[in-house]
Amino acid sequence: MRMPRTASVEEVVLAATENTEHDAKVDEAVAIIQSGEGAPMQAIGMLLEVLQENPDHEKALLWLGNFSMMSGQWEKAVDRFHHLTKIRPEVEVYWFNKSQSLLQMGDTTAALTSAQEYLNTHPEATRINDLVAGLQN
Repeated sequence: MRMPRTASVEEVVLAATENTEHDAKVDEAVAIIQSGEGAPMQAIGMLLEVLQENPDHEKALLWLGNFSMMSGQWEKAVDRFHHLTKIRPEVEVYWFNKSQSLLQMGDTTAALTSAQEYLNTHPEATRINDLVAGLQN
């Protein structure tokens, strides 16, 4: 089974509607977690505060989804990446991470359904096509 792969923020073109104050808070929280210095739960709290103010903040959702995958909190990861697929349905990595998280939860059918939903509008999606091919073999 494939291991989860999380997207870096650089892989995703963030929506133009982001708030720079919120972005700065997200960047600070991510730096705390990635550096290993400071309290990771406090940093997660900062990300959740951003979502309280703006539930559709893409960057906060992306990082919370990534951190959920890294910590094996698959249901939270699915929820966060599902939300991202509703906000930005064109971003392949959101669908890929959602499908990977569903697989980690043991729900192959839902993972395939999610991947196929993306492929219906983006048949050239390499990563999703590879995932589907691997599951169907």
